[in-house]
Amino acid sequence: MVREIVLSDQKRLKEQKVNEWELGLRPNNNIIGEYRDPEYQEMKYFKNPRARGYVDLILTGQTASTLIVKPYYNKAFLFFINDQHNLVGKYGLDILGINKDYWDNRQRDIYRYVLIQDIKKILNA
Repeated sequence: MVREIVLSDQKRLKEQKVNEWELGLRPNNNIIGEYRDPEYQEMKYFKNPRARGYVDLILTGQTASTLIVKPYYNKAFLFFINDQHNLVGKYGLDILGINKDYWDNRQRDIYRYVLIQDIKKILNA
């Protein structure tokens, strides 16, 4: 039941992940990385100043468009992408994680109420 609730929230979770990437942040709010090439860093800064010149994982938006949330092991969820640029290899699996504060707030503010409603429907059926 919880699995279905989370998976039905794909759009909002994806928006949050893209926002993190545009800010150049990992789920733990640390920067993703720094560019080695100063000219490329400058180009990326002007293309996306929100990341302040740090790695932002957004260039054309193609990778972000493939983001999808899937169950990961028993009780966890993780983003999956068409990783044609080997971003996970370059920056680590954690770039596909969900920010803990955002996740905790989403569970508290949204998912628990949906779960309660679903349980009530089952009990009243």
